[in-house]
This record gives sequence, C-alpha cells and structure tokens, in this order.
Amino acid sequence: MTASLHFTHGPSFSVVEVTALAFLEDAEPALLEIAQRTRETGTRRLLINLVDVVGTFGPEQHHAIGLMAYRHLSHLEKVASLVPPDKLTRVSEAAARSQGMELRVFTQLMDALDWLVK
Repeated sequence: MTASLHFTHGPSFSVVEVTALAFLEDAEPALLEIAQRTRETGTRRLLINLVDVVGTFGPEQHHAIGLMAYRHLSHLEKVASLVPPDKLTRVSEAAARSQGMELRVFTQLMDALDWLVK
C-alpha cells in the first residue's frame, strides 16, 4: 500500500497530510513525491502531518527515515513534522539534524507552526 498525500500550499509554508500504514518501503516514495511538489511550488518551509499514519516504526526505521528526509528534502529551509504524543521518539529528527537539516518533530500543531514561521 502506498501513502496518500494531500498538499496545501500557503504564502509562508506548505502542509502535506500523510495517510498511510507505517511501512518503511512507503516512506521513500512519499518523500520523493513531497520533494517534487515542494520544488514545483517553490516551497521553502513545510509541515508534514503524520498524525494519520497507522502503526509504529522501530528506532532503526526512524533513523532511516530521518536520513531519507535529509536526502530528499534538504532543499527546504525548515521542515516540521507533526506526530501523536505516543509516537514521539526524536530519532528521525536527530538523524536529519546530524546531516545539517532543519527538521523538528512536534506533538502540538501550534508549536510546529510557531517554529515554522520564525
């Protein structure tokens, strides 16, 4: 099964809402599509809403996703990822940030938006 992505583009940032099952093999195609759409629209700041992803990833998968995010989304100034509180690990954030990417994971929408527009 592939991820379903819904994009909304605004003047300050764009939002992509991801609906999917938590399978690592679906992460890279989703990130490739996100990269293409953000390049097409000139997006510089992005909120990725992962609240509707069903299931969980282990630490190794989170690390791999963080590196994939860096590989495909490093053209963006800032990426905020929104997850449910019970899925917060910060492993993907640490992996992406270790490569120099401005990616932060949040559990509260307003916190993510505040950081994204600063």
